[in-house]
Amino acid sequence: MRRIALAVQAAALTAALVAGWGWSEAAVAADPTTATGGLAAVVASDPPSTSEAPGGAQTEGTAAEEPPGAGPETEAPATEAPATEAPATEAPETEAPETPAPTKAPASRSAVPEASVAPLDSAKAGSAIAPFADGAVRLSGADRYGTALAVSGRYSPGVPVVYVVTGADFPDALSAAPAAASVGGPVLLTPGGALLPAVSAEIVRLKPARIVVVGGEAILSSAVFSALQKLAPSVVRLSGANRYDTSARVVADAFRAASEAFIATGRSYPDALAASAAAGADGIPVLLVDGAAGAASTTAVSTLRALGVKTVRIAGGTAVVSSATASAFARAGFSVVRHAGPDRYLTAEAVNDAIFGSMDTPAVFLATGNGFADALAGSALAGATGAPLYLSQTACIPPLIESAIRTHEPSTRVVLGGTGALRAPVAAGTPCVLAWAKPANGRITDNFGPRDPICTPGGCTGSFHRGVDLGTGCRANVVAAASGRVTIAGPYGTYGNFIKIDHGTGTDTAYAHLVDGGVLVKVGQLVTKGQRIGLSGTTGASTGCHLHFEVYRNGSQVDPVPFLEVRGIRLG
Repeated sequence: MRRIALAVQAAALTAALVAGWGWSEAAVAADPTTATGGLAAVVASDPPSTSEAPGGAQTEGTAAEEPPGAGPETEAPATEAPATEAPATEAPETEAPETPAPTKAPASRSAVPEASVAPLDSAKAGSAIAPFADGAVRLSGADRYGTALAVSGRYSPGVPVVYVVTGADFPDALSAAPAAASVGGPVLLTPGGALLPAVSAEIVRLKPARIVVVGGEAILSSAVFSALQKLAPSVVRLSGANRYDTSARVVADAFRAASEAFIATGRSYPDALAASAAAGADGIPVLLVDGAAGAASTTAVSTLRALGVKTVRIAGGTAVVSSATASAFARAGFSVVRHAGPDRYLTAEAVNDAIFGSMDTPAVFLATGNGFADALAGSALAGATGAPLYLSQTACIPPLIESAIRTHEPSTRVVLGGTGALRAPVAAGTPCVLAWAKPANGRITDNFGPRDPICTPGGCTGSFHRGVDLGTGCRANVVAAASGRVTIAGPYGTYGNFIKIDHGTGTDTAYAHLVDGGVLVKVGQLVTKGQRIGLSGTTGASTGCHLHFEVYRNGSQVDPVPFLEVRGIRLG
């Protein structure tokens, strides 16, 4: 495990990165090591992402009993991009995370056939990586191949390994990024039929001890392999009967031992990419599985056992890696924990939260959520530098992602790809405008503002009503007013059964007096706008079934009625 080592790694990078927070894209020009090639569109031709599968008086708590976590929060930038609601089809897993087991001594690696050339020792240090200037640094080229070259340009000559993958499709390449991060080399893309001259020139500059070609001859031709054999003393091809076998061979070749491993579906790319940088930073592999199979393949289980893996981390919801598949790995003897959000952006956030938490990192990386190529090359560099990689929409950053980025207090935001992939507002740190929904139906029975205290067997209220009451009746559906992360879910003083959601950019909402058994989410869960989170009731200091709804801005309650009205939602 390298999680503790991340702090040391971060400290080393911080020596080269002066602390600060600059989001101006002008900082790109100040970085002399940023590759040339302009800010041309990089992945405009990428196919749409497929990660998400088709997944009387009524009273409330006193002011003295505000929910925890109501302190000041970071104010969002004044300028916000138009809202773009992300798809919401993946259902997050509901089981509680399990405690990772201690590292086991390395086991035999004979479960997966070895390459004909001895694998590189993953403990060997990689080459030096050029430090980033403060602010926004964009790594891009004229196309996906040029962007990968710009990323590779950060590595100094003498790298232990270069991974070469196809730029045309994702399956064989997805496991390469964490492997490259682990052994300290870059990932380069090339067309399958011929090695690009620019890629050849970059490999000459890098002077690698070894080249790993990922995929069979149908993916990267014999002509590509032959050209590469002239560029390094050791060149090996890793391929299998299918993408899952290829992934297992890459993992077995690059890793000697690991107490944990990520698994992700091999049917689509976003979740595996989300895990790649985090896995690379933590020194653990990403293994592709058929998430719809409902089984743990013999190859996958053998590969993980050979490394001494105890804990399997699933990247993605049950729509992409089924509950049956998760159960199969559990039956095989692994502790299983799932990291998932309702869409690809929040799945990436869930993965990063699990590995990095609120750790300060000198840099964060951003890649488009609508294509694989930029993140594929960039995640290896992110992992090697101990930095998280987040997925972003093209024109703006999802608010919860923007909020998560700020918790790391990075000096540098590395933007992968040209402005056709991630536009200037993303480089500037601009969050998307939140999309809102009515939290429940029902007339307004009490407004925000002063009122006489009311006492019930559930407690006494204060003299200021800090929300609005909606006469929903009993056991009516309560939905999340906007996408976000659940920070409180359960009984809370005179609020009764209570839910609070952090939406990022300094905005929270709260839902009180839910019926017993009517809290349908858990702390840490990521929810989407309009998702059912609870059932109305009359718990706590309440005299009848209703929903007490609150809105917080930077830690202070504000009147929900005008707040939502200017956002197109009318309560009552």
